[in-house]
Amino acid sequence: MPFLFYEVCTEDDIPDVGRGKRFEVEGYDLCIFNLNGTLHASGDACPHERVSLGDGATLDGEIIVCGAHRWEFNLVSGECLEDPAFPLRKFPVGRKDGVIYVGFPDDGTMETETVAS
Repeated sequence: MPFLFYEVCTEDDIPDVGRGKRFEVEGYDLCIFNLNGTLHASGDACPHERVSLGDGATLDGEIIVCGAHRWEFNLVSGECLEDPAFPLRKFPVGRKDGVIYVGFPDDGTMETETVAS
C-alpha cells in the first residue's frame, strides 16, 4: 500500500523512553513513541475508550499501557492484549536529517480520529 508522508516534528521533540508524545497531522491525532531508538507512530486515541495515549500512557518494553483504563497494546504489532477486536492503528515512520515523518495511506481510507473529551 502506498503512503503519503507528512512532516511531524524533529527528533528532539520525541521523549527518550517511557512515554509517547501527541501530535496533530492533517487533522489526525497521532502519538509517537521511542522504543530503544526505533520510533513507532499510532493513533493517539486509545481504541478502548478514545482517551489520549499521549497524555498519560506509559511504555513498558513493547507494551503501551493506557493511562485511563490500563488497557495494554503491543507497540510493534498494534495488538490489543485485552481484546483483539480493538487493535491500535499503526503508521510507518521515517527520518531524514533529524526530521520525523509519518505515513498515511494513499487510498482514501484515512478518517479523522478524535480523542474523547
